[in-house]
Amino acid sequence: MFKKILASLLCFGIANVAVAETSSLNIDAAKGSGVTPAVATSTVTYEEIKSIPLSMSYRKGLRFGYNYVNQGAEKTALNDDPRLSSPHMFAIGFEMQQTMAGGDWLDILFIQNVTISGLEQSLVIPSANALVGFEINKKLQAGVGINVAPVDPADDGNLIHLVTAIGWTQPAGSLSVPLHLVFIPDVNDYWRCAVTTGVNW
Repeated sequence: MFKKILASLLCFGIANVAVAETSSLNIDAAKGSGVTPAVATSTVTYEEIKSIPLSMSYRKGLRFGYNYVNQGAEKTALNDDPRLSSPHMFAIGFEMQQTMAGGDWLDILFIQNVTISGLEQSLVIPSANALVGFEINKKLQAGVGINVAPVDPADDGNLIHLVTAIGWTQPAGSLSVPLHLVFIPDVNDYWRCAVTTGVNW
């Protein structure tokens, strides 16, 4: 019985040695023939990220509304002869908008407009604005930029001011109706604010 077990183990060892020598000979033969032995590898694939192309849309339209100039009709140390009979004025103008679509809920907004105020007081007071900002979900808008007016109530030559604006644009078929609140600060406290609406096409 012991002899049979010993003989079985001996045969098993000889078989393993033969398989190992055969594998080694096959690899050496492949190297000698210039053929690289096949090695199992895993393939990793990457999904290409597609960029969303930027697109521009354009709107333009009329604007009209209310304009207020703080201390605009008051005699002060800086302005003893005010040009305005009332700080409350009617405003009318024209605006252009360009929107750079971001592909989701946020777009970049560019605004330029020209406004004339004071017509009800037989005055023509022009001003121009250029703003950059954001449009959220095609409706909510906010921007900041530069305001230029040819008249300074303080007569200090401050013809350039900061302008900030926030508003809402409501779609109406092929048109849209904007409602904007504008604020223009001033170093001499002759700040201005306006509420405008109109129609875009």
